[in-house]
Amino acid sequence: MAFLLVSSYLLLTHAQGAPVENGALLETLKSQVGLFSNKSEHYSAQVRPPGTSRQIPQTIIIGVRKGGTRALLEMLDIHPNIVVAATEVHFFDWDENYVKGIDWYRSLMPFSYGNQITIEKTPGYFTSPQAPERIHDMNSSIKLAMTHILIFFLSSCKYINFSGLISDMYLLQDLCCF
Repeated sequence: MAFLLVSSYLLLTHAQGAPVENGALLETLKSQVGLFSNKSEHYSAQVRPPGTSRQIPQTIIIGVRKGGTRALLEMLDIHPNIVVAATEVHFFDWDENYVKGIDWYRSLMPFSYGNQITIEKTPGYFTSPQAPERIHDMNSSIKLAMTHILIFFLSSCKYINFSGLISDMYLLQDLCCF
């Protein structure tokens, strides 16, 4: 994104022959190209494509900090039938956002077509004591996708399996999901 903006800046200043103030150029580029900053409150500035609406997420990604939630979201976002919220919304875990209501929450979601799945990612829901009940109250059939890192654990299981350190192989296989 930064590369695109810098390249556009250099192209415009070279083509026009006169330098343009950085702030004005950035705003011009945003309006011409249709770029918005990666903040969920900027969804309200988007033009609604015909046949779309803002939907409550059908899936929420939860997990631990630095556990791969952003990577999962970015990979899912590649699929044309998936739309994702721009940022972590923190609706269910922060009281100051939860009291704003479900309509406020929906307003932070991207526009989507009826066949698309809306996904939100807030890892903080995993450690919040009130988030599970609040999510269930909103939609009892919502899907939660959780990331967790098992690389070290699985590597250890394989080492223990191959070295014969544990005699009950069934328990280890069940534990390590072999």
